[in-house]
Amino acid sequence: MWHVMDSRLNSDVKQERLISGFSLLELLLVVALIGILAAFAVPTYQTYLQKTRFMEVVQHSHALRVAQSACLLQAGEDVSACDTFAELAVPAPKSSGNTQSIKLSAVNGKITGTGTTAAGGYTFTLTPSINGDGLLTYALGGSCITARFCGL
Repeated sequence: MWHVMDSRLNSDVKQERLISGFSLLELLLVVALIGILAAFAVPTYQTYLQKTRFMEVVQHSHALRVAQSACLLQAGEDVSACDTFAELAVPAPKSSGNTQSIKLSAVNGKITGTGTTAAGGYTFTLTPSINGDGLLTYALGGSCITARFCGL
């Protein structure tokens, strides 16, 4: 009888050892799930970084819009009086790691910002217009709208 109890104790101890660890299949499953999650997270993160970098272009363009709006308050309804950096009394924005260029059209006062490849290489435009009532509005445009980088 003593031998039977001893045998039973040994099997309980062996069973505890088998239950105490992870199997290779469980570890492979966890590694595979982490890989799948990373496959979705990395492109999303890269797009998020590009959008954030492109916001520098949008901010520079809007700063120029504010200066142009102030100039148009003094010049009246003549957009051609506020279509150069000298007339706006602001320096031309310099290029950076995210902003390739910010241009101001001498024809219609259109503001065009272009991002670098790190920022997606998209463009952002603001075109001023004054309606019959003297209300100044800006039409948004550029390739960033279709890419949803500078949504309306």
